[in-house]
Amino acid sequence: MADMSPPASRATTGAPAAAIVGTAGHIDHGKTALVRRLTGVDTDRLPEEKARGISIDLGFAPLVTPGGVRVGLVDVPGHERFVKNMLAGVGGIDLVLLVIAADEGPMPQTREHLAIVQLLGVKRAIVVLTKADLVEPAWMEMVRRDVAAMLASGPLAGAPILEFSAVDGRGQPELLGAMDQMLADLPDRGLGQPARLPIDRTFVVEGFGTVVTGTLWRGSIGTGDALEVLPRGLGTRARRVQVHGATIEAARAGQRTAVALHGLSRDQVGRGDWVVAPGSLQSSRILDVRFELLPDVPKPWPAQARVRFHLGAGEHIGRLVLLEGDALAPGGSALAQVRLETATVPARGDRFVVRSYSPSRTVGGGSVIEPLAARRRRHVELKALAVHESGSLEARVLDRLAHETLPRAAAALAKTLSETEAAVEEVLRALAAEGEATKTAEGWLATSRWEAALDTIERVVSEYADKNPARFGIPKGELKSGLKSALEPSLFDQAFADLVAREALVLRGERTRPAARPWDPPAQTMRALEALERELEAAGWAVPENAVWQAKLGREATEVLALGLFLQRLVRVNQDLTYTVQQMEDLRGRLRLQFARSATLSVADFKTAANVSRKYAVPLLEHCDRIGWTVRVGDQRKAGGRLAAGGDQTGHP
Repeated sequence: MADMSPPASRATTGAPAAAIVGTAGHIDHGKTALVRRLTGVDTDRLPEEKARGISIDLGFAPLVTPGGVRVGLVDVPGHERFVKNMLAGVGGIDLVLLVIAADEGPMPQTREHLAIVQLLGVKRAIVVLTKADLVEPAWMEMVRRDVAAMLASGPLAGAPILEFSAVDGRGQPELLGAMDQMLADLPDRGLGQPARLPIDRTFVVEGFGTVVTGTLWRGSIGTGDALEVLPRGLGTRARRVQVHGATIEAARAGQRTAVALHGLSRDQVGRGDWVVAPGSLQSSRILDVRFELLPDVPKPWPAQARVRFHLGAGEHIGRLVLLEGDALAPGGSALAQVRLETATVPARGDRFVVRSYSPSRTVGGGSVIEPLAARRRRHVELKALAVHESGSLEARVLDRLAHETLPRAAAALAKTLSETEAAVEEVLRALAAEGEATKTAEGWLATSRWEAALDTIERVVSEYADKNPARFGIPKGELKSGLKSALEPSLFDQAFADLVAREALVLRGERTRPAARPWDPPAQTMRALEALERELEAAGWAVPENAVWQAKLGREATEVLALGLFLQRLVRVNQDLTYTVQQMEDLRGRLRLQFARSATLSVADFKTAANVSRKYAVPLLEHCDRIGWTVRVGDQRKAGGRLAAGGDQTGHP
């Protein structure tokens, strides 16, 4: 499916050691010849590369070292016009072979490629002085000194410097031995973590469809695995997996991997996309970062500049905004924010490279602090960002919780923090034991925010009880609506339910009050309610309109009505008419007798039977329809299913 290297082990455990080795260096310094001498593979596969005699795009070749390490060799183009392609291939390498032609020494692209691999955090390097057959020993010694001086001030100082000739093979055993030594103690690649593969090539193979390749940064990918292509958000699965040209059950982190993707066409994926385990990462256009400016940049870097941002195999246009300082001196570093025009798929700790927009030149790089950031103002909240850069996982989780307005599941927090769910869950439990975090029905929240929500609800409920002694308490809907600017609706629901469950609040009907404050309606209001009941019942069904009796009661009328409705002693038929429960019970009895005599009832029949005008008959019958005592059919009514049982007389059957 993809001609990349010799067969690899079919198992992901107990397999031979695997590593990615990349070349770097100036054009025509012998990178491709070096790879061809070591592997027998000509990585210049494009017709244009053959015609021009230079590498334009990435090349790949397999190699098994004398020590048994299965190496994927990545050959990168050296021309300055193709640095973008070079950057697509050097992410995820374990060892760089910095290739310098002995007859020329370090050149401009040597230095730019060196800067790139250092910015990407590559810690292992071998300098290969190629074309050793063309120079005298004295010249070679001078080149060695120049190379050592070039490396002296950087992280690759002390890297071995070896002579090599692709013509006669001199230095090949020494180079292979040095590679084995360098690759002997590689750090863990995160085999147990979710799969993450930056795509650097796409093509179509007949019978298999769309194939993508890249260096598997972490995890494993096996045949049949569910996968996701980001940032496009496309679901797929692995139809077949190959490593170095051989079909295997699963590729593991640190291997050059080819995956046939089910159900996707070639135009749906491309270089710069990522293949990941579903739900493990999110795409982002705003990233908080630590930015490092190269020492040889000729002038201070401005607070805001348009740049080319390189992460994985992708190049993205965006803006780099310094969050501290008005400019950054060459060789300096600063907290910054990258705002991209197209989304990338970052994770905490990812190394990236920044190139100036025009002309394109590598100016710096750094590491991702917050992969899913919100737009920040300059010089603001730098302390919190510093916590996420260098603080403990506990400090980072706590800071993240402090900014969450709603409870978050541990899995969601883990994705945001680029950590495993198990690690975040463990920290959350520790924070809960310390009283710093609280687990709700919907997830985790900072205890301070949770307690503030509880306190806010209790305070408003208590204030309402103080101001309205004649009422049992505040309606829940009114309480929630009044707090919508202070509490998210779902947070209100969880906090309110918690207060009721632990009996801090009492809920009766739709009204709530503090449980510690038993309620008795004021005697004066009760007397007024009893007097109103006598007045309404004395009037029969032709009761005085609400406005009439409310005018007599004055300011107390509102409280009397609210109390009567809450105690279910009054029934409000419409905006103008109110009856007592006893009156409505008498009406139910009258209706039952009426329907015993006749199957239907008209408005005229009801007016006669109740001795009331249409002003009262229509509202009463409409109320009976609502509560199920009657059913309207045209101009007639029939007995409703709730007539015999009575039912709620308030309009809520």
